[in-house]
Amino acid sequence: MPTLRVDDEVYAWLQKQARPFEDTPNSVLRRVAGLTGPDAAVTRATAKESNPMKRPVPTSKQLSGRKLNELWGVGAKHALYHREGTWYNNLERFPGALFDPSGYVLFATEQAYKSARQLRIGQETNVTNGISSMPGYVRIVG
Repeated sequence: MPTLRVDDEVYAWLQKQARPFEDTPNSVLRRVAGLTGPDAAVTRATAKESNPMKRPVPTSKQLSGRKLNELWGVGAKHALYHREGTWYNNLERFPGALFDPSGYVLFATEQAYKSARQLRIGQETNVTNGISSMPGYVRIVG
C-alpha cells in the first residue's frame, strides 16, 4: 500500500473531518471524495479493527510516548509520557502530545502548547492536576 505524506494543515483538516474512534485518514478521504463500493466496506471494517479503544495497552514498564502515539494512532511528531501525567520534558515538535497511561492531550501548534493554562513550562513542563484534567484530554483506557 502506498504511503501518503501530508502537511500539518492538511492533517488537522483530516482530523476535523473524522468520526472519532471510527475513521482512519483513508476512510475520511474516501468519504469526502465520494468513493464507495467494495473498498468502502473494507475501509469501515479496518477502521473499526484499528479502533484505539480496542487496542491493548502495554504494561507500565513498557509504556512510552512513542509507543502510545503509534498504538493509538495520535500522529504527534513529538510524544512524551509520564505515568502520573504531571511532569514532562518540554515538547519541541508539533503536533506534540503528552500521554499518561489512560489517554493524551494533543497540541497542534507550539502556540497552543505554550498558551495552555494548566501547563507550567520552564526547564520542564508541569501539569497542575495532571493531563486528565485538561480540556481536550482524550481518554483511551478506563
